[in-house]
Amino acid sequence: MTEFINREDELERLNRLYNSNEPELAVVYGKRRIGKTALVTESVKDRGKFVYYQAVETTKKDQLEDFIETASENYPGIKNIKRDWEAALRYLVDEDAIIIIDEFPYLVDEEESLPSKIQRLWDHETEGTEAKLVLTGSSIGMIYETVLEGGAPLYGRVSQRPNGEFSLDPFNFGDATKFFPSYSNEKKVLAYGIFGGTPKYLQTVDPDRKLEENVKETLLKTEGALQNEPETVLRMELDEVNRYFAVLKSIAEGNRKQKRIIDSTGIPQSSAGYYLDRLEKLQIIEKEHPVTEEPRKSRNTRYKIRDNLFRFWFRFIYGQETRYEVYDKNPYRDLIEPKLPHFVSPVFEELCSEATLKLHSDLTFMKKPGRWWRKGREIDIVGITDSNKLLVGEAKFTSKPLGYKTLAKLEEDAKHITQKENSFRYVLFSRSGFKKSVKEEAEQRENLYLHGIDEVVDMLENK
Repeated sequence: MTEFINREDELERLNRLYNSNEPELAVVYGKRRIGKTALVTESVKDRGKFVYYQAVETTKKDQLEDFIETASENYPGIKNIKRDWEAALRYLVDEDAIIIIDEFPYLVDEEESLPSKIQRLWDHETEGTEAKLVLTGSSIGMIYETVLEGGAPLYGRVSQRPNGEFSLDPFNFGDATKFFPSYSNEKKVLAYGIFGGTPKYLQTVDPDRKLEENVKETLLKTEGALQNEPETVLRMELDEVNRYFAVLKSIAEGNRKQKRIIDSTGIPQSSAGYYLDRLEKLQIIEKEHPVTEEPRKSRNTRYKIRDNLFRFWFRFIYGQETRYEVYDKNPYRDLIEPKLPHFVSPVFEELCSEATLKLHSDLTFMKKPGRWWRKGREIDIVGITDSNKLLVGEAKFTSKPLGYKTLAKLEEDAKHITQKENSFRYVLFSRSGFKKSVKEEAEQRENLYLHGIDEVVDMLENK
Protein backbone atom coordinates (compact mmCIF):
# COMPACT_ATOMS: atom_id res chain seq x y z
CA MET A 1 0.00 0.00 0.00
CA THR A 2 1.53 3.32 -1.08
CA GLU A 3 -1.35 5.62 -0.17
CA PHE A 4 -0.44 8.14 2.51
CA ILE A 5 -2.59 7.37 5.55
CA ASN A 6 -3.46 9.53 8.55
CA ARG A 7 -1.19 12.26 9.98
CA GLU A 8 -3.65 14.96 8.86
CA ASP A 9 -3.12 16.98 12.04
CA GLU A 10 0.66 16.81 11.70
CA LEU A 11 0.53 17.80 8.02
CA GLU A 12 -1.72 20.75 8.80
CA ARG A 13 0.67 21.95 11.53
CA LEU A 14 3.73 21.60 9.31
CA ASN A 15 2.04 23.58 6.56
CA ARG A 16 1.14 26.34 9.01
CA LEU A 17 4.81 26.49 9.99
CA TYR A 18 5.88 26.63 6.34
CA ASN A 19 3.38 29.40 5.58
CA SER A 20 4.49 31.53 8.53
CA ASN A 21 6.31 34.81 7.79
CA GLU A 22 8.62 34.11 10.72
CA PRO A 23 11.59 31.73 11.08
CA GLU A 24 10.33 28.39 12.44
CA LEU A 25 12.11 25.37 13.88
CA ALA A 26 10.41 21.97 14.20
CA VAL A 27 11.50 18.55 15.43
CA VAL A 28 9.85 15.30 14.33
CA TYR A 29 10.76 12.22 16.35
CA GLY A 30 9.58 8.73 17.14
CA LYS A 31 10.84 5.18 17.01
CA ARG A 32 12.18 3.73 13.79
CA ARG A 33 9.68 2.81 11.05
CA ILE A 34 7.01 5.10 12.53
CA GLY A 35 6.70 7.23 9.37
CA LYS A 36 8.82 10.34 9.99
CA THR A 37 10.30 10.38 6.50
CA ALA A 38 6.90 9.79 4.88
CA LEU A 39 5.43 12.69 6.86
CA VAL A 40 8.09 15.28 6.06
CA THR A 41 8.35 14.34 2.38
CA GLU A 42 4.56 14.44 2.06
CA SER A 43 4.55 17.89 3.67
CA VAL A 44 6.71 19.42 0.90
CA LYS A 45 5.66 17.42 -2.15
CA ASP A 46 3.66 20.33 -3.62
CA ARG A 47 6.19 23.03 -2.74
CA GLY A 48 8.51 24.32 -5.43
CA LYS A 49 11.76 24.88 -3.56
CA PHE A 50 13.01 23.14 -0.46
CA VAL A 51 15.98 21.13 0.80
CA TYR A 52 15.36 17.57 1.91
CA TYR A 53 18.52 15.82 3.09
CA GLN A 54 18.54 12.32 4.52
CA ALA A 55 21.61 11.92 6.71
CA VAL A 56 23.49 8.64 6.72
CA GLU A 57 26.25 7.16 8.85
CA THR A 58 29.44 8.31 7.19
CA THR A 59 32.26 10.79 7.81
CA LYS A 60 31.42 14.41 8.64
CA LYS A 61 33.21 15.53 5.45
CA ASP A 62 31.02 13.28 3.31
CA GLN A 63 27.90 14.36 5.17
CA LEU A 64 28.59 18.03 4.55
CA GLU A 65 29.45 17.44 0.89
CA ASP A 66 26.29 15.38 0.39
CA PHE A 67 24.18 18.06 2.06
CA ILE A 68 25.59 20.82 -0.15
CA GLU A 69 25.13 18.68 -3.26
CA THR A 70 21.51 17.97 -2.31
CA ALA A 71 20.77 21.62 -1.47
CA SER A 72 22.30 22.80 -4.76
CA GLU A 73 19.48 21.17 -6.72
CA ASN A 74 17.20 24.06 -5.73
CA TYR A 75 19.79 26.52 -4.43
CA PRO A 76 22.82 26.26 -6.78
CA GLY A 77 24.56 29.23 -5.18
CA ILE A 78 25.35 27.14 -2.12
CA LYS A 79 28.22 25.51 -4.04
CA ASN A 80 30.09 28.79 -3.88
CA ILE A 81 29.86 28.93 -0.08
CA LYS A 82 32.64 27.91 2.29
CA ARG A 83 32.48 24.20 3.11
CA ASP A 84 31.18 24.65 6.63
CA TRP A 85 27.85 23.75 8.23
CA GLU A 86 27.32 27.21 9.69
CA ALA A 87 28.07 28.94 6.38
CA ALA A 88 25.91 26.55 4.37
CA LEU A 89 22.93 26.85 6.71
CA ARG A 90 23.32 30.65 6.92
CA TYR A 91 23.13 30.83 3.13
CA LEU A 92 19.90 28.82 3.07
CA VAL A 93 18.44 30.86 5.94
CA ASP A 94 19.08 34.03 3.95
CA GLU A 95 17.25 32.39 1.04
CA ASP A 96 14.19 31.74 3.30
CA ALA A 97 14.54 28.05 2.50
CA ILE A 98 12.61 25.15 3.95
CA ILE A 99 15.40 22.87 5.22
CA ILE A 100 14.58 19.31 6.28
CA ILE A 101 17.37 17.23 7.82
CA ASP A 102 16.15 13.64 8.18
CA GLU A 103 17.91 11.55 10.87
CA PHE A 104 19.69 14.54 12.35
CA PRO A 105 21.35 12.40 15.08
CA TYR A 106 23.62 10.82 12.43
CA LEU A 107 25.15 14.27 11.83
CA VAL A 108 25.55 14.90 15.56
CA ASP A 109 27.36 11.57 15.95
CA GLU A 110 30.08 12.89 13.63
CA GLU A 111 30.01 16.57 14.62
CA GLU A 112 28.97 17.08 18.22
CA SER A 113 29.16 20.87 17.90
CA LEU A 114 26.49 21.01 15.18
CA PRO A 115 23.53 21.65 17.56
CA SER A 116 25.46 24.55 19.11
CA LYS A 117 26.24 25.95 15.65
CA ILE A 118 22.55 25.80 14.76
CA GLN A 119 21.74 27.47 18.08
CA ARG A 120 24.05 30.42 17.29
CA LEU A 121 22.62 30.67 13.80
CA TRP A 122 19.04 30.57 15.05
CA ASP A 123 19.64 33.12 17.78
CA HIS A 124 21.60 35.66 15.72
CA GLU A 125 21.02 35.14 11.99
CA THR A 126 17.35 34.29 11.44
CA GLU A 127 15.70 37.55 12.49
CA GLY A 128 13.87 39.09 9.53
CA THR A 129 13.91 35.82 7.55
CA GLU A 130 11.20 33.25 6.83
CA ALA A 131 13.54 30.26 7.04
CA LYS A 132 12.21 26.91 8.24
CA LEU A 133 14.29 24.12 9.75
CA VAL A 134 12.82 20.67 10.37
CA LEU A 135 14.94 18.08 12.20
CA THR A 136 13.88 14.44 12.44
CA GLY A 137 15.33 11.62 14.51
CA SER A 138 14.77 8.02 15.49
CA SER A 139 17.31 8.23 18.31
CA ILE A 140 14.84 9.61 20.81
CA GLY A 141 17.50 9.91 23.50
CA MET A 142 19.68 12.12 21.32
CA ILE A 143 16.74 14.27 20.21
CA TYR A 144 16.08 15.00 23.88
CA GLU A 145 19.77 15.68 24.56
CA THR A 146 20.17 18.11 21.66
CA VAL A 147 16.73 19.72 21.33
CA LEU A 148 14.10 19.00 23.96
CA GLU A 149 15.70 18.73 27.39
CA GLY A 150 16.53 21.75 29.50
CA GLY A 151 20.18 22.56 28.89
CA ALA A 152 20.13 21.12 25.35
CA PRO A 153 21.69 23.47 22.76
CA LEU A 154 18.39 23.94 20.90
CA TYR A 155 16.14 23.89 23.96
CA GLY A 156 13.50 26.61 23.75
CA ARG A 157 14.03 27.23 20.01
CA VAL A 158 11.29 24.90 18.78
CA SER A 159 8.28 26.84 17.51
CA GLN A 160 5.35 27.28 19.89
CA ARG A 161 2.50 28.57 17.68
CA PRO A 162 1.82 26.21 16.13
CA ASN A 163 3.67 23.66 18.18
CA GLY A 164 6.76 22.53 16.29
CA GLU A 165 7.32 19.41 18.41
CA PHE A 166 6.00 16.32 16.63
CA SER A 167 6.15 13.06 18.58
CA LEU A 168 4.80 10.46 16.16
CA ASP A 169 2.75 7.59 17.54
CA PRO A 170 1.76 4.37 15.78
CA PHE A 171 -1.45 4.29 13.76
CA ASN A 172 -4.60 3.57 15.71
CA PHE A 173 -6.65 0.46 15.00
CA GLY A 174 -8.95 2.18 12.52
CA ASP A 175 -6.06 3.36 10.35
CA ALA A 176 -4.14 0.08 10.72
CA THR A 177 -7.06 -1.95 9.33
CA LYS A 178 -6.83 -0.02 6.06
CA PHE A 179 -3.83 -2.22 5.30
CA PHE A 180 -5.98 -5.40 5.43
CA PRO A 181 -9.54 -4.18 4.64
CA SER A 182 -10.89 -7.54 3.45
CA TYR A 183 -10.14 -9.40 6.69
CA SER A 184 -13.01 -10.41 8.92
CA ASN A 185 -13.39 -8.36 12.09
CA GLU A 186 -11.85 -11.16 14.15
CA LYS A 187 -8.87 -11.35 11.81
CA LYS A 188 -8.48 -7.55 11.91
CA VAL A 189 -8.13 -7.65 15.68
CA LEU A 190 -5.66 -10.55 15.45
CA ALA A 191 -3.63 -8.84 12.72
CA TYR A 192 -3.48 -5.60 14.69
CA GLY A 193 -2.51 -7.57 17.80
CA ILE A 194 0.43 -9.04 15.88
CA PHE A 195 1.61 -6.27 13.55
CA GLY A 196 0.53 -3.24 15.60
CA GLY A 197 0.29 0.26 14.18
CA THR A 198 3.79 1.00 12.88
CA PRO A 199 3.40 1.94 9.19
CA LYS A 200 6.48 0.07 7.91
CA TYR A 201 5.36 -3.13 9.61
CA LEU A 202 1.85 -2.83 8.25
CA GLN A 203 3.20 -2.34 4.74
CA THR A 204 4.63 -5.86 4.84
CA VAL A 205 1.12 -7.30 5.15
CA ASP A 206 -0.28 -8.53 1.84
CA PRO A 207 -4.03 -7.85 2.07
CA ASP A 208 -4.72 -10.61 -0.46
CA ARG A 209 -3.07 -13.25 1.72
CA LYS A 210 -4.49 -14.92 4.79
CA LEU A 211 -3.22 -13.78 8.17
CA GLU A 212 -1.47 -17.12 8.65
CA GLU A 213 0.47 -16.68 5.41
CA ASN A 214 1.48 -13.12 6.27
CA VAL A 215 2.82 -14.17 9.67
CA LYS A 216 4.76 -17.08 8.19
CA GLU A 217 6.23 -15.00 5.35
CA THR A 218 7.23 -11.93 7.37
CA LEU A 219 8.01 -13.30 10.84
CA LEU A 220 8.62 -17.05 10.83
CA LYS A 221 10.88 -17.41 7.80
CA THR A 222 14.58 -16.63 8.13
CA GLU A 223 14.36 -14.23 5.17
CA GLY A 224 11.14 -12.67 6.43
CA ALA A 225 11.02 -8.86 6.33
CA LEU A 226 10.28 -8.58 10.06
CA GLN A 227 11.95 -11.64 11.56
CA ASN A 228 14.88 -9.66 12.99
CA GLU A 229 13.26 -6.22 13.05
CA PRO A 230 12.90 -5.68 16.84
CA GLU A 231 16.44 -6.95 17.44
CA THR A 232 17.84 -4.64 14.74
CA VAL A 233 16.01 -1.61 16.12
CA LEU A 234 17.07 -2.26 19.71
CA ARG A 235 20.72 -2.92 18.85
CA MET A 236 20.86 0.48 17.13
CA GLU A 237 19.66 2.18 20.32
CA LEU A 238 21.11 0.17 23.20
CA ASP A 239 24.24 -1.33 24.69
CA GLU A 240 24.10 -4.41 26.94
CA VAL A 241 21.23 -5.68 24.80
CA ASN A 242 21.04 -9.06 26.51
CA ARG A 243 19.66 -7.53 29.70
CA TYR A 244 17.19 -5.37 27.84
CA PHE A 245 16.06 -8.39 25.82
CA ALA A 246 15.59 -10.37 29.02
CA VAL A 247 13.40 -7.60 30.44
CA LEU A 248 11.27 -7.40 27.29
CA LYS A 249 10.88 -11.16 27.03
CA SER A 250 9.77 -11.28 30.66
CA ILE A 251 7.14 -8.58 30.09
CA ALA A 252 5.93 -10.30 26.91
CA GLU A 253 5.47 -13.53 28.88
CA GLY A 254 3.16 -11.77 31.35
CA ASN A 255 5.47 -10.45 34.09
CA ARG A 256 4.17 -6.93 34.41
CA LYS A 257 5.36 -5.82 37.88
CA GLN A 258 8.96 -4.88 38.59
CA LYS A 259 9.50 -7.57 41.21
CA ARG A 260 8.31 -10.34 38.90
CA ILE A 261 10.49 -8.98 36.10
CA ILE A 262 13.49 -8.98 38.44
CA ASP A 263 12.75 -12.51 39.67
CA SER A 264 12.36 -13.93 36.16
CA THR A 265 15.44 -12.26 34.66
CA GLY A 266 17.91 -12.43 37.53
CA ILE A 267 18.85 -8.78 37.02
CA PRO A 268 19.94 -7.22 40.33
CA GLN A 269 17.22 -5.14 41.94
CA SER A 270 19.63 -2.21 42.24
CA SER A 271 19.98 -1.91 38.46
CA ALA A 272 16.56 -3.09 37.24
CA GLY A 273 15.14 0.41 37.47
CA TYR A 274 17.84 1.69 35.11
CA TYR A 275 16.90 -0.77 32.36
CA LEU A 276 13.18 -0.14 32.75
CA ASP A 277 13.65 3.64 32.73
CA ARG A 278 15.84 3.45 29.62
CA LEU A 279 13.28 1.35 27.74
CA GLU A 280 10.54 3.74 28.80
CA LYS A 281 12.48 6.79 27.61
CA LEU A 282 12.98 5.10 24.24
CA GLN A 283 9.21 4.53 24.05
CA ILE A 284 9.65 0.74 23.93
CA ILE A 285 7.68 0.15 27.14
CA GLU A 286 5.32 2.25 29.21
CA LYS A 287 3.97 2.26 32.72
CA GLU A 288 0.34 1.46 33.45
CA HIS A 289 -1.60 2.37 36.60
CA PRO A 290 -5.17 1.67 37.72
CA VAL A 291 -7.43 4.21 36.03
CA THR A 292 -8.73 5.40 39.41
CA GLU A 293 -5.25 6.44 40.61
CA GLU A 294 -3.04 9.42 39.80
CA PRO A 295 0.01 8.04 37.95
CA ARG A 296 2.47 10.34 39.74
CA LYS A 297 1.24 9.24 43.15
CA SER A 298 0.45 5.60 42.45
CA ARG A 299 2.77 2.82 43.61
CA ASN A 300 0.61 0.28 41.81
CA THR A 301 2.65 0.11 38.61
CA ARG A 302 2.72 -2.36 35.76
CA TYR A 303 4.84 -2.32 32.62
CA LYS A 304 3.70 -3.10 29.10
CA ILE A 305 5.42 -3.25 25.72
CA ARG A 306 4.02 -0.43 23.61
CA ASP A 307 4.46 -1.95 20.15
CA ASN A 308 2.34 -5.02 19.38
CA LEU A 309 4.90 -6.45 16.95
CA PHE A 310 7.68 -6.15 19.54
CA ARG A 311 5.44 -7.89 22.05
CA PHE A 312 4.66 -10.69 19.56
CA TRP A 313 8.33 -11.06 18.63
CA PHE A 314 9.50 -11.39 22.23
CA ARG A 315 6.68 -13.81 23.00
CA PHE A 316 6.92 -16.10 19.98
CA ILE A 317 10.09 -15.42 17.95
CA TYR A 318 13.02 -14.39 20.16
CA GLY A 319 15.24 -17.39 20.83
CA GLN A 320 12.93 -19.68 18.85
CA GLU A 321 13.80 -18.76 15.24
CA THR A 322 15.38 -22.12 14.42
CA ARG A 323 12.43 -23.98 15.91
CA TYR A 324 10.12 -22.64 13.20
CA GLU A 325 12.60 -23.42 10.45
CA VAL A 326 13.00 -27.10 11.37
CA TYR A 327 9.39 -27.75 12.38
CA ASP A 328 8.12 -30.16 9.74
CA LYS A 329 4.40 -29.43 10.10
CA ASN A 330 2.61 -26.07 10.21
CA PRO A 331 4.40 -23.93 12.85
CA TYR A 332 1.79 -21.17 12.79
CA ARG A 333 -1.22 -23.44 13.30
CA ASP A 334 0.46 -25.78 15.80
CA LEU A 335 2.72 -23.48 17.84
CA ILE A 336 1.22 -19.98 17.61
CA GLU A 337 -2.45 -19.97 16.64
CA PRO A 338 -3.69 -21.88 19.74
CA LYS A 339 -2.07 -19.23 21.97
CA LEU A 340 -3.18 -16.19 19.97
CA PRO A 341 -6.55 -15.56 21.68
CA HIS A 342 -4.86 -15.27 25.08
CA PHE A 343 -2.01 -13.21 23.60
CA VAL A 344 -4.35 -10.77 21.80
CA SER A 345 -6.80 -10.50 24.70
CA PRO A 346 -5.14 -7.39 26.25
CA VAL A 347 -5.24 -5.68 22.85
CA PHE A 348 -8.93 -6.48 22.51
CA GLU A 349 -9.54 -5.05 25.98
CA GLU A 350 -7.85 -1.79 24.96
CA LEU A 351 -9.91 -1.61 21.77
CA CYS A 352 -13.10 -2.12 23.78
CA SER A 353 -12.04 0.65 26.18
CA GLU A 354 -11.52 2.98 23.24
CA ALA A 355 -14.86 2.05 21.67
CA THR A 356 -16.62 2.68 24.99
CA LEU A 357 -16.27 6.44 24.55
CA LYS A 358 -18.50 6.34 21.47
CA LEU A 359 -20.72 3.42 22.40
CA HIS A 360 -21.66 5.19 25.64
CA SER A 361 -21.46 8.80 24.53
CA ASP A 362 -24.47 9.66 26.70
CA LEU A 363 -22.05 9.59 29.64
CA THR A 364 -19.48 12.33 30.27
CA PHE A 365 -16.18 10.65 31.05
CA MET A 366 -13.58 12.44 33.15
CA LYS A 367 -10.74 10.51 31.53
CA LYS A 368 -10.29 7.73 29.00
CA PRO A 369 -11.65 4.43 30.38
CA GLY A 370 -8.96 1.96 31.40
CA ARG A 371 -8.02 -1.01 33.53
CA TRP A 372 -8.40 -1.22 37.29
CA TRP A 373 -6.81 -3.69 39.69
CA ARG A 374 -6.27 -4.04 43.40
CA LYS A 375 -5.41 -6.93 45.74
CA GLY A 376 -6.11 -9.73 43.30
CA ARG A 377 -9.19 -8.15 41.77
CA GLU A 378 -9.14 -6.77 38.24
CA ILE A 379 -11.61 -5.15 35.86
CA ASP A 380 -10.83 -4.68 32.17
CA ILE A 381 -12.68 -1.38 31.69
CA VAL A 382 -13.57 1.28 34.22
CA GLY A 383 -14.97 4.61 33.10
CA ILE A 384 -15.16 7.48 35.60
CA THR A 385 -17.95 9.93 34.81
CA ASP A 386 -18.85 13.41 36.04
CA SER A 387 -21.65 11.93 38.16
CA ASN A 388 -21.74 9.15 40.74
CA LYS A 389 -22.10 6.56 37.95
CA LEU A 390 -19.21 4.24 37.12
CA LEU A 391 -19.06 2.27 33.90
CA VAL A 392 -17.46 -1.12 34.50
CA GLY A 393 -16.84 -3.71 31.84
CA GLU A 394 -15.24 -7.00 30.89
CA ALA A 395 -13.95 -7.98 27.44
CA LYS A 396 -13.45 -11.61 26.40
CA PHE A 397 -11.60 -12.69 23.27
CA THR A 398 -12.32 -16.39 23.69
CA SER A 399 -13.90 -18.82 21.23
CA LYS A 400 -16.80 -19.49 23.61
CA PRO A 401 -19.80 -17.24 24.29
CA LEU A 402 -19.51 -15.09 27.39
CA GLY A 403 -21.48 -16.56 30.30
CA TYR A 404 -23.24 -15.38 33.46
CA LYS A 405 -20.20 -16.16 35.64
CA THR A 406 -18.32 -13.26 34.04
CA LEU A 407 -21.14 -10.85 34.87
CA ALA A 408 -21.38 -12.06 38.46
CA LYS A 409 -17.64 -11.62 39.00
CA LEU A 410 -17.74 -8.13 37.47
CA GLU A 411 -20.53 -7.10 39.84
CA GLU A 412 -18.61 -8.40 42.84
CA ASP A 413 -15.31 -6.80 41.87
CA ALA A 414 -16.96 -3.45 41.12
CA LYS A 415 -17.95 -3.09 44.76
CA HIS A 416 -14.28 -2.74 45.67
CA ILE A 417 -13.36 0.12 43.32
CA THR A 418 -14.28 2.90 45.71
CA GLN A 419 -15.86 3.43 49.11
CA LYS A 420 -18.21 6.06 47.69
CA GLU A 421 -21.82 5.25 46.92
CA ASN A 422 -22.00 4.68 43.17
CA SER A 423 -24.44 3.40 40.64
CA PHE A 424 -22.96 1.13 37.98
CA ARG A 425 -23.40 0.63 34.28
CA TYR A 426 -22.25 -2.87 33.44
CA VAL A 427 -20.85 -3.49 29.95
CA LEU A 428 -19.77 -6.82 28.47
CA PHE A 429 -17.76 -7.24 25.26
CA SER A 430 -17.35 -10.58 23.53
CA ARG A 431 -15.64 -11.98 20.46
CA SER A 432 -17.97 -14.99 20.34
CA GLY A 433 -21.33 -13.69 21.49
CA PHE A 434 -23.20 -14.30 24.75
CA LYS A 435 -24.91 -17.21 26.41
CA LYS A 436 -28.69 -17.21 26.71
CA SER A 437 -28.59 -16.43 30.45
CA VAL A 438 -26.66 -13.21 29.84
CA LYS A 439 -28.92 -12.12 26.99
CA GLU A 440 -32.00 -12.68 29.11
CA GLU A 441 -30.47 -10.71 31.98
CA ALA A 442 -29.70 -7.79 29.64
CA GLU A 443 -33.30 -7.75 28.41
CA GLN A 444 -34.55 -7.33 31.96
CA ARG A 445 -32.06 -4.70 33.14
CA GLU A 446 -31.45 -1.11 32.08
CA ASN A 447 -27.91 -1.02 33.44
CA LEU A 448 -26.46 -3.95 31.48
CA TYR A 449 -25.15 -3.58 27.91
CA LEU A 450 -23.79 -6.23 25.56
CA HIS A 451 -21.46 -5.49 22.63
CA GLY A 452 -20.06 -7.93 20.08
CA ILE A 453 -16.78 -7.68 18.20
CA ASP A 454 -18.48 -6.37 15.05
CA GLU A 455 -19.86 -3.40 16.94
CA VAL A 456 -16.45 -2.58 18.42
CA VAL A 457 -14.60 -2.80 15.11
CA ASP A 458 -17.21 -0.81 13.20
CA MET A 459 -17.12 1.91 15.86
CA LEU A 460 -13.32 2.22 15.72
CA GLU A 461 -13.10 2.13 11.94
CA ASN A 462 -15.64 4.91 11.58
CA LYS A 463 -14.42 7.24 14.33
